[in-house]
Amino acid sequence: MDLEHSVEAFFHGEVDRAFRAEGLSPGVMVEHYVVQLLARYAASSIESTPLALRMAAAVDAPPRERRKQLRAIGDTSLYVSGFWRDSLEDAAVDVDYYVEMGGSAYGELARGGRGFTGDPYAEVFAELAGNFVRFGAVLALVSQRTTLATTNQDVFRLYRRWQRSGSPTAAARLAALGVIPGDRDGRTH
Repeated sequence: MDLEHSVEAFFHGEVDRAFRAEGLSPGVMVEHYVVQLLARYAASSIESTPLALRMAAAVDAPPRERRKQLRAIGDTSLYVSGFWRDSLEDAAVDVDYYVEMGGSAYGELARGGRGFTGDPYAEVFAELAGNFVRFGAVLALVSQRTTLATTNQDVFRLYRRWQRSGSPTAAARLAALGVIPGDRDGRTH
């Protein structure tokens, strides 16, 4: 069994559903890029160096390394601000930090920047930069549909998400866990 292909196929279906739910119609290359991003992060960890320090290092890097670093910053920002959005709720930095860093990194890649020539992904990066928040919402939806609540803290986080948003997906997941939410004010009927 080709695990990498299976992970990509799984995420392709989920990303396609999330794009439709969010009313987005990205190009084929963008959809492929987002699927690849999810598959890559499913098999690897997130770089722990703060994004601002990574961005500062990218500014002085040679063109090829700079492009690689900016892409990693954009990808990490999109993944964290989307797929792990709920974990940012009580974090030292909020989702806006990731949106700003990722949007800036993708925007710079789209423009070409100093020492860049003919990037075949320039249009992909432009679309990601221009709709960064909406693509983050797509990844958040994929996360909500695919991440299992395994601890009491996960269940509570899911309940808080349902309280804030009234999400039918969150309500269905809570019900599957045996938690029957009342109305969004916490009252049962």
